[in-house]
Amino acid sequence: MSGILLLTFDDFFVPEWRAAREVFRAHGARVTFFVSEPWQVRSWAGLRDLAADGHSVGAHGFRHLRADERVAEASGAAYLREEIEPCLAALAAEGLRARSFAYPNSARSPASDTVLTTVFDRLRGGRGVPDGAEPADVGDFFVPVAELPRRRVLIGAGADNGRMFRPRGLTDAALLGALRRAADREEALTLYAHAIAPAHEANYLAPDRLDRLLAEAARLGLRCLGFDDLPAPA
Repeated sequence: MSGILLLTFDDFFVPEWRAAREVFRAHGARVTFFVSEPWQVRSWAGLRDLAADGHSVGAHGFRHLRADERVAEASGAAYLREEIEPCLAALAAEGLRARSFAYPNSARSPASDTVLTTVFDRLRGGRGVPDGAEPADVGDFFVPVAELPRRRVLIGAGADNGRMFRPRGLTDAALLGALRRAADREEALTLYAHAIAPAHEANYLAPDRLDRLLAEAARLGLRCLGFDDLPAPA
């Protein structure tokens, strides 16, 4: 048994994702793309290419609304009707089936988990790293590989290194430290990012950081898998 890296990307940046296709292939990495606001997807063919490469495609909400608030204000059925069903239908119309879901803005609740696990195999949330801490210190980001079949909700750390064309977020050293913990303890580490670009108006992961992360994961013996590669929930 070895550790696992679950690297995920959110929103609708398909051309930017597809441009990294050879980087993923060079490192034998499979990742997950969580799609929201499908009317903003500029290349469905590009997303199908990524799926054909073995990457997973998941749902991220039709309008990117907060699940915790909408489930509390209306109902779980309303959230499924307004956010999930049209998102899944848009993906299905392009020949893509989403078995997993990433919470918009990482906003979840026990009630939303209960509702969404009736539709999806797994959910991905997220949280920040406390001031003065490193991601390797935050147990929420890690799951022992042997426990994955019983885990329906996985919590990710942000891997973006910029927004609005400016650096921000965790350092390379902090993320590489998290990879080392996952390898040393045979854990699954979940990370999330958005666009893949040297700079971008939205949250972005620079291609050189992506290459470093995947190279280090391979060196450490971490398997880089998509959510669809995980064992079926027990």
